[in-house]
Amino acid sequence: MFKAVFAACLVLAALLTGACKSSTGPSADELEGTWTATKAEFVLKSDTSTKVDIVDEGSTVTLVLGSSTFTLTTDDTRPEETSLSGTWSKTTDTLTLAPTGADYTIVFDMTLSGSTLTLEGGGVMFDFTSTETFEDAELNMVLTKS
Repeated sequence: MFKAVFAACLVLAALLTGACKSSTGPSADELEGTWTATKAEFVLKSDTSTKVDIVDEGSTVTLVLGSSTFTLTTDDTRPEETSLSGTWSKTTDTLTLAPTGADYTIVFDMTLSGSTLTLEGGGVMFDFTSTETFEDAELNMVLTKS
């Protein structure tokens, strides 16, 4: 009886070990390239019902990821910053953008499915009223690789 229980425990342990393999997320090679946003939604942190998708408003948003550098460019219909560049890094499920000369980073929850990159929850400042009054916001983007 003991041997049967012990054998069953070993089989269970082997199955659980295989099911619990750690994932490394997308590789840097998979992320490198030019990504075009199909959605670039800013959500006001103090009132999450306030949202602005600048792609829906006619803007073009492009994220270029090099081997360690990035450029985020917005051909914007609003008077916002049009280009941001610096370095980037990743973990299993986050993408971090560190703009050159800035004292902040933008950290996104990241998922990659085929040629679609989803970045969510990036802490940014955004002018929801186009009056140069910038407020704490989250940036959520869906991008496709060109």
